[in-house]
Amino acid sequence: MAKWDSKLKLLLLIHLLLSDLAFGKAPFPQSNPNPSIATKTSQSAQVESQEVEDALSAAHELVSNLSTSLQGHLDLQSNASCAELANGGWRGSAFSQELLGLTMVPVLVSAGCLFEAQDLVMQLYADLGQNDTHDFLDDIVMLIKRGEKRESAHANGFQTIRKSQHHLQAVLFNINQLAGVDERAAVYNGKVWQCKRWLMVKASNLQGQATEQIKPLSLEEAKQACRRMGIQCAGLRRDSDSYRIILRPGSRIVPSSNSDSWIQDCKFGSARWRRNGVPRHRCVNENEKRVYKVVEWIPAVSTLYNLGTAVYYASVNCYGTAKERAIFTTVDLSTDALMAMTGGTAGVAGYALGAGLKTGVKAGIKYMLNNMKEEEDLLMNQNSWVNGGLTD
Repeated sequence: MAKWDSKLKLLLLIHLLLSDLAFGKAPFPQSNPNPSIATKTSQSAQVESQEVEDALSAAHELVSNLSTSLQGHLDLQSNASCAELANGGWRGSAFSQELLGLTMVPVLVSAGCLFEAQDLVMQLYADLGQNDTHDFLDDIVMLIKRGEKRESAHANGFQTIRKSQHHLQAVLFNINQLAGVDERAAVYNGKVWQCKRWLMVKASNLQGQATEQIKPLSLEEAKQACRRMGIQCAGLRRDSDSYRIILRPGSRIVPSSNSDSWIQDCKFGSARWRRNGVPRHRCVNENEKRVYKVVEWIPAVSTLYNLGTAVYYASVNCYGTAKERAIFTTVDLSTDALMAMTGGTAGVAGYALGAGLKTGVKAGIKYMLNNMKEEEDLLMNQNSWVNGGLTD
């Protein structure tokens, strides 16, 4: 506790010194025609300083409680430093960044990196709000305590995936939607969208906004119309004996026992290459790999981490690594359950996006954690989004 108090005092001292330094550099006022403005400014600064102190105190208490609660539950066998664990190297889309930040707090606490954990909590306060950060971390700790370590997990995961390749492609489609890649531009930063093939996903429902059609379309007619739209077309949904064209923005795919879907497989490929034939972007992240080796066998943490990094790698167009992390996620969740959860998360996050990016991210994370807590089948329920908040 003494170590904690000294670090907290040091942080507050630095904050006060910086404030004094900024004040010392300011020009001395000759006169003040409106004293009320200076009074209000001083009061505002005092309120802001008090808010920072209150947030630091709350973060300190949260990390201390987590340290006690997680004692004996996480056995980290790694020589990774606190700096390496705190700097995971993933700075992708907002969704993956916040999810991975939440996932890493218990890891940092269990590794004894209390100052780094507190710093990460303060970032999450700014991004998600204090109450939501506490609620999300409570859910993650509960999942950790409930989970069990599985032997030969990766081998089992690959065996499961081989039985359902097309359902894995549906999962990757949902992950790309969560990554929030800018699909509106045909060419961006030297890269182009390339839609080369169709994938049929049986027992699935491609949800999203359908285009207006003046007549029912056969499969081939719908495919031709979708191809002409390019990246804007996500795929086709079968309605009775005809097909509907579904737009990509806001679309997602979920399991369904009475329908089939066709998705257009599109990737963000490189339009320019170096003379030696090597792509400009290399999908190698050594910092992230070091963190992955620490968390890959931790119950619940590994599931959330794999999902978060799958979204991260999809956001930077590293599809091979994104697919690998999606495969590892099926260790704990079947492909159908993963399709349902990622599709539901993408749907809820997209539905809430109109209220702001942070609101959409929080709604998506809340939906994901709530579904992981449930033992029954995962089902999407967009109707749970009510009055700017997501109900349980």
